[in-house]
Amino acid sequence: MIRANRFLALLIPALTLASVPPDRQDELDEIVVVTGMRASQGGAQDIKFFRGQVELQKIPHPNDFTAEGLMSEHDLVLPAAEPCRQLFCLTGDATRADLIAAREARYLVGVGFTSNIDAKTWRRDPVNLVAVVDKSGSMSGEPLALVRRSLAEVAKQLRPGDQMSIVLYGDTAHVHLAPTPVNRAGDPAILAAIAAIESNGSTSMEAGLRVGYRVADETAPAFKGRTRLMLFTDERPNTDATDAASFMGMAIEHSKQDVGLTTVGVGVQFGAELATKIGSVRGGNLYFIRNTADVDSLFADQLDYMVSELAHDLTVTLTPRPGLKIAGVYGVPGELLGWQDATTVTLTIPTVFLDNHGGGIFFTLAPEAEAGFLPEKSDASPLASVAVDYTPLGKTTREGHGLTVALNPAGPSAGMKLGHLLIDEFTVLHGATSAHYLQNDQETAYQLLSRFHERLGATDIAGLDDERKLVDTLYSQIAFLSGHGAGEAAAIAPAFVKLWGRWKIVGVHGADVDLHSGETLEFTPDNDMLTWAKKAAGAPRDEESYESNDRQIYLPESELVFHYRIKGDTLSLHHRRSGLWVRLVRDDRS
Repeated sequence: MIRANRFLALLIPALTLASVPPDRQDELDEIVVVTGMRASQGGAQDIKFFRGQVELQKIPHPNDFTAEGLMSEHDLVLPAAEPCRQLFCLTGDATRADLIAAREARYLVGVGFTSNIDAKTWRRDPVNLVAVVDKSGSMSGEPLALVRRSLAEVAKQLRPGDQMSIVLYGDTAHVHLAPTPVNRAGDPAILAAIAAIESNGSTSMEAGLRVGYRVADETAPAFKGRTRLMLFTDERPNTDATDAASFMGMAIEHSKQDVGLTTVGVGVQFGAELATKIGSVRGGNLYFIRNTADVDSLFADQLDYMVSELAHDLTVTLTPRPGLKIAGVYGVPGELLGWQDATTVTLTIPTVFLDNHGGGIFFTLAPEAEAGFLPEKSDASPLASVAVDYTPLGKTTREGHGLTVALNPAGPSAGMKLGHLLIDEFTVLHGATSAHYLQNDQETAYQLLSRFHERLGATDIAGLDDERKLVDTLYSQIAFLSGHGAGEAAAIAPAFVKLWGRWKIVGVHGADVDLHSGETLEFTPDNDMLTWAKKAAGAPRDEESYESNDRQIYLPESELVFHYRIKGDTLSLHHRRSGLWVRLVRDDRS
């Protein structure tokens, strides 16, 4: 560990393709995409953690992202044959599939959700919001500043009829702001309470939730509207325990009383497993914030949709035409998906939220093996039938809708083209990261990313800047690891890729630090920084993890941030607070 002035200045914040027979249902761990006066399911609502890992030159694990998280960041609108005349309707489209990482797929079918609710006249129900905030020492500085900014944005969107409480927890938990009726948007009393939140203590999430749910229990019966907890934390909740005192136990029990839970992860790994568990609880949804841009994009005019449940216990039934089989379904956790018979798949979604984004369910179809030597049916024939039934919010009687989906003679809609590209991206990213982590097959990872990188660069679909940035960066990393570092990959490689390798220290100036001329630093692609003595033989004398972007190197154990610059074979490190300068030259000899 490097010893110098302590300085902390960086904060960082899927599922596999389903293609198994009914007798191997437990291996079917992919699901559906519903991204929403449209609708969306609960669970993960973005892939900011995955994007953040790539930006910090890490290669994320395949379980660190979900298809629904990717699609929820885009507006997917599928065409409707007729106006919706009930609370919940289906729309659909299909296209011939050309998926790089799913070659067996012949067709891709998209099913959208729409509603008869008029977006121009709709107003959400009043909300009794109980914010439960982690104020422990790990939240000190930027994490808690992001939470205060988030709560202030929420307060600005509350209106008369709403109510807000704030519970803080560290070593203990207490009510920081008693239930306060909102007099107007941006109520000064609520904003003052938010500004007064300070960090200290250790972390006791269960204690915080216990107090938060107690406030909900005491206020919900008399409140005319919906009650929801909003948990802010940098700690990953334990979702394995389901006893009454645990995170999941309290969430499950209170979901039966129509108290929803929105979890906001602050700079932590809330991966696919957690998203699946939270999404499987009625009224549960999950978001991530890493920086002020994330706060502004998430909370700007979004509160109405985050807290507005439309229906519960939604069941979707997918039945392909004879001769075809379902090869993959995208966007819903595997345990919410099962086989009804040898060909039909059912999806059960605990909660549907209103949303201002369009979305849908996407599934691939492949020819059945036994039909391989028979002539195919006409492409004009319906590819699949889809049925949905659900319980509208506040009712006990089930409602339903159904449709058949076929190829559009005029070609796929704009929403279907975007959906195809995003499914292509998800399956490639999942395939590439799986090859990297699980098979140590960097060449396969490179080939997958290379083909999709080319395809993404050639598309004329708008609104894909974030996807290009993500794919460009990951492509550069994998190109380097697979030995394809030259050419186009090197041209687009971010600066941090050039850090990888060994650097010999030729000068140290400024503060007293445990680095010396003649020693060697090695930055590995696995985010280890190794310090080698002047005679670099045997084991390194020191080792710690690092994170980096195009300008900074962060050492979490030492709590140091170095600004760096690479010019040719020279690397300069500068610790601004102490005035330390370290000059190094490339030395990749083993």
